[in-house]
Amino acid sequence: YGKQWYQRRVRGSKPVYAISSHAGPIHCLLRSPFYNYIIMSVGGWSLSIWKEGESEILQTSRSPVKFTAACWSPTRPGVFFIGREDGNIDVWDLMDRSHEPSMTQNISSSAITSLVPYRVSAKQVLLGVGDDFGTLHILELPWSLRQPSPNETVNMASYFERECSRIDYYKEREANRPTNVSGPSEPAIPMALETDEEEEERLKKSFNSYLTMEKDFLVKLGLKRDDDPVALIH
Repeated sequence: YGKQWYQRRVRGSKPVYAISSHAGPIHCLLRSPFYNYIIMSVGGWSLSIWKEGESEILQTSRSPVKFTAACWSPTRPGVFFIGREDGNIDVWDLMDRSHEPSMTQNISSSAITSLVPYRVSAKQVLLGVGDDFGTLHILELPWSLRQPSPNETVNMASYFERECSRIDYYKEREANRPTNVSGPSEPAIPMALETDEEEEERLKKSFNSYLTMEKDFLVKLGLKRDDDPVALIH
């Protein structure tokens, strides 16, 4: 009976949605302890944050090394930790920046295999780190990584909602973009290839534009002032 039940159960379980997001096996699929509709997936060389029922709302650029483990902070909604194949841990704080980790800490000379947070008290939070050698490392998180900023839960919820609205806007604009129904298209004129200097200048302008947008977002959250400088690339 048990075998028949197992076969029926497997046969009836079909995925309702699938998407290719990671260039490698997914090691972690974690729901936020603060928002049950926010899910983080970690695999290959990148991580993604999703809103359940919608597409991903944040995806990191390709890391130089593979990601092997992850966990959310139990006390701060915008903080999570990523274990890497080279034995380092990336500490992400979305209240600080969303395009790169806030800091990277070396823990071992072998791959990080597990990350488990444990809240001892309001004044102490530990992070258990396992590596490929079978060693357990116990870290104590500093005050800045365990103590949430004022209204952090509300601000992060607003951040996720704004990202979803932005993605929906671009999807709608793309869907409503008129298609070219004119006659036969003229031969395309080949574009001149960029020189190394032109490409570097274009990438600088694009990144500086992103930094300016990020500052405007932090000003709206009350985390920065209008007169705070922006570290633009020159």
